[in-house]
Amino acid sequence: MSTLGRMWRGLWRRFRHDEDWPEEAESGELESGGMWLRPALRLAILFALLFAGVFFAFWWAGSAVRFSAARAGDRSVPTWRVWGTVRDAATHRPIPWALVEDDPAGQPPFFRADADYNGIFELMTLAEPHRVRVSAPGYRPLLLDIGRAWFVWMPRGDEKKNIELLPLHAFIHPQLGGWPIETVGKYGT
Repeated sequence: MSTLGRMWRGLWRRFRHDEDWPEEAESGELESGGMWLRPALRLAILFALLFAGVFFAFWWAGSAVRFSAARAGDRSVPTWRVWGTVRDAATHRPIPWALVEDDPAGQPPFFRADADYNGIFELMTLAEPHRVRVSAPGYRPLLLDIGRAWFVWMPRGDEKKNIELLPLHAFIHPQLGGWPIETVGKYGT
């Protein structure tokens, strides 16, 4: 039963005609003291939660509209952070200075970042789902899917991706979740 229904049922039981009515004190207040305090507090909390929920819904919808409008007007600002480490798939050692960039075959604008000496990178890009291309000299390039669908994403967020690149002459199967560039055309993905 709802909070409001419980409150009215409690009031009905308290003020039925077969019970004695509380007497008024000399100050004009009821002797029962906090009879209205608990229901009023519950209603205030319920109202505050409802107000916060409506405020959040309007904020989220406004953010989605602003993102879409900026995207349509070519004024997109990167709000999605992709970070992690680029490693060699055979030795698991970090690959320094690997290039992490939005897939050039995708929709502009394109953002890019370079990994540091320890293979650690941080790419700021758009929140929408798209692909990121990871490459380094002597390794097979890799495409990764990142981002979230419009109804799931928040205006800002981050995603961790630990990436393993295959050396050019390796016979190791590529990691799940990524596609080497040469297989993208073959399998239609």
